[in-house]
Order: sequence, then structure tokens, then C-alpha cells
Amino acid sequence: MKKISIILIALAAVLTVSCKDFLTETDPNKITSGNYYQNEDDLTNVLNQAYNSLKGNYYFVNSYHFTDIHSNLTICNDSGARGGAYYQWYAFTLTEQNEFLLSRYQRIYASIGYADKLISHLDDITWADPNTRKSYEAQARFIRALGFYTLVTEWGPVPVFDGALTSMSEIQAANHRAPKADVYAQIYKDLDKVVGTDADPSPLRDRDSAADCGRVSKAAGYALYGKALLQQATDEDFASQKAELLTKAINMLNKAWALRGWATDNLPVAFADIWDISKQKGCLENIFQINFIQKNANLGSDFAYVYGPAAETGITSMHACNGSSQTNQAFYDKYAAGDARKAFLRKTVYAGSEYYHSMKYVDKACGADGYGGNNWIVLRYADVALMLAEAYYWSNDATNARAWLNKVRTRAGVATATSETGNALRDAIYEERFKEFIHEGHSWHDYLRGYSKAELKAHFQPLQANFTDKDYLFPIPYSERVLNPEGLYQNPGYLN
Repeated sequence: MKKISIILIALAAVLTVSCKDFLTETDPNKITSGNYYQNEDDLTNVLNQAYNSLKGNYYFVNSYHFTDIHSNLTICNDSGARGGAYYQWYAFTLTEQNEFLLSRYQRIYASIGYADKLISHLDDITWADPNTRKSYEAQARFIRALGFYTLVTEWGPVPVFDGALTSMSEIQAANHRAPKADVYAQIYKDLDKVVGTDADPSPLRDRDSAADCGRVSKAAGYALYGKALLQQATDEDFASQKAELLTKAINMLNKAWALRGWATDNLPVAFADIWDISKQKGCLENIFQINFIQKNANLGSDFAYVYGPAAETGITSMHACNGSSQTNQAFYDKYAAGDARKAFLRKTVYAGSEYYHSMKYVDKACGADGYGGNNWIVLRYADVALMLAEAYYWSNDATNARAWLNKVRTRAGVATATSETGNALRDAIYEERFKEFIHEGHSWHDYLRGYSKAELKAHFQPLQANFTDKDYLFPIPYSERVLNPEGLYQNPGYLN
């Protein structure tokens, strides 16, 4: 049997319903009972697969290693676990053979593959309501855009495609790294279908609801659109387009803000309510979240015991906790005495040392197996507010930058910014992001937006001497690269 890259597998998902043998290439144009659809229920199942892929994929499995641990905001306590594979993210000794690197890369493309599958088969059937077809396409395009956003931010140039592949030769031809500009262009093309236009309005509801928790909304589309534009605008490779991209980012983020579910121009949702699982699914703060079901072995989450205190039971979960991502005293001390977020870090002792574990993910009704009801929040309105603060700062509008920063500070109950400008204002905005979103998987992307490559090196080298120019991007996984060494060339610094 032939080996094929996981990218080929993901791309082949646009042509087949399932791959029983991932190592066997088949004729993708051959019509069988397994690769065409007969009714709306068939495509509803594919859409549900696309959503479910987010649960078992990069928003669920060891995601903290790629974000807070990689940013050194939290700590990897065991340098020898899994042959040191965990510790590589913390110590900047990441190699192209890292098993979790490969898992993340493959799982993102698998998620994109499910979205592609749906998009490519939308016209296999006759729809009772054309708006249902448009809604399914918009939701799938959001999932695909989210995947490509993560890939281009963490790996740079990556294979990109639009689901229009009709043969194995086309699939193989697409398995090469495309310029970052092409990846961003595809993200925006997808998100245009999510947010709609005056001539072609989006069929999606304005924002999430408790009844439809976990489904894509227009607010989610605008928020992700703004985030991708902001990430591109602050990339040094796009310096000549920075002003234009920032203007577009501000526009999209303001549209996301306009769809909030409250009238006042602030953040009225109490910080504690975001993490209360009895309120979380209908919480107005949350724009897009991945939905989990308590006490369900297949659909429950493990965040309560993964982020809980190491080797303890009954604090965040009735399952023995892992303590997989904890922070230290120095980070805890950054919070002012009256900061509402400070209570969501709790001191614990592990192997004789003191750490602070997260209290954002608490579910003591989950049972001894730990199948929790905690959702993973991908986008929320504090993120929109702070991204607007970033975008205005980078646009040299300190007044508006402070105003958006202060929405988050006011909700937290801490002193507002009054006169900060320049680097002091920039540092205040990103420091606020780190404090607001600790244990939520934002920090590495935030560092990449907030600071130049030279500044990142100056910051991280005193913390971890292994940090070099290679560490701005992740390496292409070895088992992917060797299948197409020229097209899937390695990022600088990772080849010995």
C-alpha cells in the first residue's frame, strides 16, 4: 500500500465520505455508495462531523502546549514526560519529530477536510430551502477559515485549497506550501460567505444562543475576520499593507461588537459567569464556543481535570487532576488586589514547589470519570474589545486604544488607562490580554502580533536560552515533509 500524506487524506475528504484505509489511494472519481449524498440529513451528518472534529482536534488535545506553555506563561513540570516531547514546547527545543506537533498539524487539516467535504457536496441534493444550503456552506467555511488561520499563524506558508479538487493528481499537486498571502486570501474568501454582503446577506443568526450553542454566527465570522486581518497586519512580511489591513480589521471587529446581545457600550457580563457551566452555554460574552456535554463519555470535556491542581481531586473535578498547565507567583502578582480575575488562579503545591492552577474550568458534578460540561471558548467579547485596542494602537490612535482597553479593565475592577502612549500603551494592552486569557489558548498568537522578532528574542532568550530565530514558527512535521521535501520545505533552523 502507498503512503500518503495526511494533507492528501484531508484533501481527499472532499471526494469521499470516509477513508476506511488511510494508506490506500482509490479513484476519487469512482461513484460508490460511500461518496455521494441523497438528502439533507446526509449533509447534516457531514456538518456535524465538521463541528465534532473541533472537539477531538486542535482545540482539545494538549492545546496548552502550543500556547501558554510555549509562551512561558505557564510551566511544564515534567521535562522527561513522553521522551521530553511535552517539554520541547516550553524550552524551545522543538523538533520536526515531535509527536504533538504532528498531531496538531494533522488534526487541523482533518478538520479542514470535513469542511471541504461538505462544501464540495452541497449541490449533490435538492434543498427544500436554499437558505439552509447557504447556512451549511457558511458554517463549513468558518470552520475551514479557523483552521487556515491557525496554520498560517503557527507555520507560515502552508498548503491551501478551496475544495474544488476533482482528481488525485489535483490533490497531490495542492500538497505544497503556498505563500502566506494566498492563505490569508482564502481565509477572507471563506469568511465573506460567513458574514455576507448587502447583495448576498448571510443566512446565519447574529450571535450564539443557548439553544444553538456551538454553532457559527455572523458575530463569530466578523470576530475571526478581524483577528485574521490583525494577525496579518502585524506580520512584518506585510508591512506595506499594514494601514489597509488595520482599517479592515477595525471595521470587522466593530461589526462583531455591534452584534453583542446588550445595549450598553461596555462588558456587563460578570467574569465569573463566563466560567459558570450552568450559564456558559447561554452567556452573552461568548461568541463561539465548542460545546461539551457533562457525564458523556464521548461528548464530555476534560478541561476540569487537565487544568486542575496536580494529583488532587475535588477542587476542580472529581477526577484526579493533571496540573498540566500552571503558572507561577510572578504571573499571579501581576494582578491588582481587586482584580476579579485573580480568584481564578489558585495556589497549589506540586513536588515541593508552589504554582497557581486555573479555576476557569471547574466541574465537580462531572463524576469520577471526569467527563465535564465545560465548553472551550474560542471567541468572546473581551477578545473583540482588546483586539480593537490593538488595532487602534497600531493605527496610532491612542485615545481609542485606551477606550477599548478600559472596557476590559473596568469589568475586572482595576484602574483604567488614562495617558499611556507608545510602547507603554502597547505593553499595557498585551499584558491585559495575558491576564484576561490565561489558560484560554491565545498567548502565543498574541506575542506574535504584539512584538517584533527582535523583541521576542530579547524577551525569551533570558527565560530560555534555546530561543533562536527558528522559534517564530513551528517546524513542518517530519513525516509530512519527507513525502514532498521540495513542496513542503522546512522552516529555517529546524534541519540539522
